Amino acid sequence: MQLFDVVVVGAGLAGRLFAIGLAKRGITVASIDHEDSSHILNATRDGRTTAITLGSKRLFENLNLWDAIAPHAQRIQQIRVFENGSPWTLDYDAKDVSEDPMGYIAENFFIRSSLYQHTPDNITVFSPSTIKTCERTDAHATVTLTTGEILRAPLLVAADGRYSKLRSQTNIRLTANDYDQNALVTHIIHEKPHNDTAYEIFTKEGPLAVLPLLDDPETGQHKSGIVWCKPRNFNWASLDDQALKNMFQKTFPYHGEVVFSSKRWTYPLGYTKVSSMIDTRIALLGDAGHVVHPIAGQGVNLGWRDAAILIDELAAAKAQGLDLGSPYLLQRYDQLRKFDRLSVLWATDGISCLYQSQFPPLKFARNAAFAILNRVMPFKRVVMRHAMGII
Repeated sequence: MQLFDVVVVGAGLAGRLFAIGLAKRGITVASIDHEDSSHILNATRDGRTTAITLGSKRLFENLNLWDAIAPHAQRIQQIRVFENGSPWTLDYDAKDVSEDPMGYIAENFFIRSSLYQHTPDNITVFSPSTIKTCERTDAHATVTLTTGEILRAPLLVAADGRYSKLRSQTNIRLTANDYDQNALVTHIIHEKPHNDTAYEIFTKEGPLAVLPLLDDPETGQHKSGIVWCKPRNFNWASLDDQALKNMFQKTFPYHGEVVFSSKRWTYPLGYTKVSSMIDTRIALLGDAGHVVHPIAGQGVNLGWRDAAILIDELAAAKAQGLDLGSPYLLQRYDQLRKFDRLSVLWATDGISCLYQSQFPPLKFARNAAFAILNRVMPFKRVVMRHAMGII
């Protein structure tokens, strides 16, 4: 039997960052993942880009991880939001809130690379491996791995994604909703510069996000990533590049001529809410505790904020010699994450539902609201600070 302070199940963008943060605060960590790191770092595995909020960027800086991401991260200075065909927009400009940008866009591959550039001494990695059995008592949790190792710790952290097997062994209740949408993720090269601006366009079939990426360092070509949501029955694979280009430029003509420059990926969209982020000797982290619509680019950042709070709570408890899996500590984590978690879930779900309706009076009302809210600076600043992860 091997003893640790914390056993972390899952080593994705949230789980790996959490393990590193704990290790750098003197906490011993067992990191379990069903994939080998060589597969996790496969650039063709995941074509998604991630919007890294200013708050998340500061977390990466605190963990000395940002320098590896920075050369691949494109600043977001402005965000423009509007409904397709409407003259009214909601425009956010970083300079209205801070001297810093609102955030950054980086490909997931580069974020993963920064997380795996080295493994701190306090982390013991068990991969590829999964949990065969799990036993929890009032004093500790013990897991037996499929590779035969037996691990014990006062706390288990489930960071194993939206279909978390560890969560399924708890009394935590789950509310899930399938949006009946798929998101197409791909990259484009375009004629006109993006001017550090991200776009969110609502269409009757689903939102389209156009996210600025760094210009190609060799050719100077302008690049962006797109996340395009359409109903599940829409067959993305039936479109060749020319047909996709025509459809895209009809919806988004602002970057001039475009060329689709990468592989395409599609992902199903859903919503997951849990009754609690904790159970006896278990805490949920990232997608194991919440899955949101990508409409505001908050999903991964929500998981990183989970990690930041739980790292601080565990480090403080460790320094005082306290039980790292005590009911008090876990309840405090659950309460500290409740408002942020639920507000993002409700906001993204509400916006998604609101823009699915094509009822004319509702369309007029929501677009008029854009025009009004665009002029109410106190409101805009609150929304921007929340989106930047600094509120």
